[in-house]
Amino acid sequence: MVAMLDVDQSGKLGFEEFQTLLTDISKWKAVFKLYDQDQTGRLSAFELREALNSAGYHLNNRILNGLVHRYGSRDGSIAFDDFIMCAVKIKTMIEIFRERDTEGTNMATFSMDEWVEKTLYS
Repeated sequence: MVAMLDVDQSGKLGFEEFQTLLTDISKWKAVFKLYDQDQTGRLSAFELREALNSAGYHLNNRILNGLVHRYGSRDGSIAFDDFIMCAVKIKTMIEIFRERDTEGTNMATFSMDEWVEKTLYS
């Protein structure tokens, strides 16, 4: 998680990076609690969709299925810690993309080396 938010790739979080992390975790914790309607400490795939939408991440079914497979347990539910990792990863990936989508067209161009470099550390 630290690596994903280490914007300057120094290997550690600076004060501003740490503040951003705390703010985001606080927001995501509130979202998780709101959508964990059965209070199991886990989100179903449906609850995950609603939680991510509420957090501002509107993702298609293929991406959501990938997230459930990557971060979910065998029954497809996602625990709080995994939800946080999932949210950090999504936020980081979207920020990397938006850096290149300067015209807001939902299109960006990366060389293979650039993409691997940016996503490897994230």
